[in-house]
Amino acid sequence: MLIRNYMTPDPVTIQPETPVEDIARLLLAHRINGVPVVDGAGRLIGVVTAEDLIHRGADERLEPRESIWKENFWVSFLGPKGTQRDKAEGRTAAEVMTTEVHSVAPAMHPSVAARLMVDHHLTSLPVVEDGKVIGVISRIDLLSLLKELENPLKREN
Repeated sequence: MLIRNYMTPDPVTIQPETPVEDIARLLLAHRINGVPVVDGAGRLIGVVTAEDLIHRGADERLEPRESIWKENFWVSFLGPKGTQRDKAEGRTAAEVMTTEVHSVAPAMHPSVAARLMVDHHLTSLPVVEDGKVIGVISRIDLLSLLKELENPLKREN
């Protein structure tokens, strides 16, 4: 039993410069909760999830806008210091992605993925081999494993 046998191979990925609007359309079109962000060589550099994007909907500064100048003034004056944008203001994958990403290798036992998902409240994990994203394993993939484990038990009874 290996993650390789249960993962979704060749997953949908995005580049750091992918606009947030395109990411939202991609998640909806593929009915997925997140997407790995990869560099030009296919190496994992982050993940954007629906949760990362939902910050936009929860940001009361976005609508209605009485004055963009006034908004920018108060955000710069009272907002967090530093050059990194708030996720609600991010316009690209690089600006909204989570960079501390848990991943698994294809030769690991699926229980490793299950434990990571439970411990860190994740819905899926990138599968990485030689530094490159080769698949994704999700909770649904792990449920298919449980179904397989049940069948031998039913046959014995």
